[in-house]
Amino acid sequence: MPLSRARRGPRSARWCFGGLAALLLLGCDRPPDVVLITIDTLRVDHVSAFNPQSPVQTPHMDRLAHEGVAYTRAYSPISVTGPAFCTLHTGLTPGRHGVVMNVFRGGAALEPRHTTLAERLSAAGYATGAFVSGFTLRPGLGLDQGFDKYVSPGSRRRLGAETADRLWAWLVRQPGPVLAWYHSYDPHGPLGAWASPAIGPGLRRGGPELGRIPAYQQIEDITDEAFFRARYATAVAYADAQVGRLLWMLEATGRYDDAMIVFTADHGESFTERELWFDHGTTAHEEQLHVPLIIKYPDGWGAGRREDALVGLQDIVPTVLDALGQGAVAGLDGQGLRVEPLIGHATLEGESSHCKGEAALGCAPRGPGGKMLAVRTPALTYLEAPRAEGRLIETYDRSADLAELQPLVDPEVPAALVERVRAMAAARAAMNLQDPEANAP
Repeated sequence: MPLSRARRGPRSARWCFGGLAALLLLGCDRPPDVVLITIDTLRVDHVSAFNPQSPVQTPHMDRLAHEGVAYTRAYSPISVTGPAFCTLHTGLTPGRHGVVMNVFRGGAALEPRHTTLAERLSAAGYATGAFVSGFTLRPGLGLDQGFDKYVSPGSRRRLGAETADRLWAWLVRQPGPVLAWYHSYDPHGPLGAWASPAIGPGLRRGGPELGRIPAYQQIEDITDEAFFRARYATAVAYADAQVGRLLWMLEATGRYDDAMIVFTADHGESFTERELWFDHGTTAHEEQLHVPLIIKYPDGWGAGRREDALVGLQDIVPTVLDALGQGAVAGLDGQGLRVEPLIGHATLEGESSHCKGEAALGCAPRGPGGKMLAVRTPALTYLEAPRAEGRLIETYDRSADLAELQPLVDPEVPAALVERVRAMAAARAAMNLQDPEANAP
């Protein structure tokens, strides 16, 4: 039975798992802090621990990879913020928790019957604080469940440094174990918010490519791909610097060594791989669903290890609970990742948000009926998307084409993958979702 999101009873500053009251009398040390660091819209190829040829170096993210486990084949179940974070915090896939579009687009909020990680740890004596930077994570989404303090920018966005300042002010006042969630929105567009590189002469402008850049991302009439990529790299470098500040905060408060730190993203970003440039939510392809995932375990388990098994954001809740000794929770879609050998998932589902009203896109119908749906195995990616001219069906060889740029011709697709995608489509249709842009001009 999920705990209410209402106020909890008083907490002790010192807790231990397993016979809590008896262990308290013995003076057992408090359990590890849990820190979630999430960078919105972060491409895995822009974290140098995952890609040595990354256009930007990320030394602070890389430090976590050196001191934790880097999961190189981690995936978000959906390429949009609110639903992805609902999966991260519940251990349930979107089809199970019911959030399949952002709330501000007309999607449903997370229902109180679903138990969040914050609720579970609050019940175990943790102080819980969430400090988020994007308007997509406003309390109306429902992820404030279980958090004693949930600080969002409302209908705006704010820089990661401002969010980090708020987390620091809260952290230094907590005597006992904490669950702290820090969310950076910095790599998310509009990239016009960044001044580097400066707009100068010689940039490609205009032409048909301008229609491939969504209006919120357009900077004058610039269509120079390298310019936009460089702006994105600037944003990632800024986000990495804030990660460095967070690690310093944990060290300054004596929490770092024993902390469990989970670093990841809600989704990635398309550059010029698809029809629409510098956007997300539009496809279930690799660049939008593959995310970085690093876990620093409290006892240093697996430090420096790289795991290539197929894993997802739904695995974070069971992994945290397992590492804290809380045991398995029935009914979750995820699995604990602190195992050796790690087998991972045989299949992972993925989806876009909805078919956006952008002229460059070939999806149809507009709205949630135009979702792209995918199933990944260690060997294949199989996806379907409705279009005006008929259903788009693509299959990719993940060993030869991880970027999913060259669909296979006449592939042999296991019937189970096709059935899985068709079942996802039927389930979404049964939700009676509304077109989030039905009244848009």
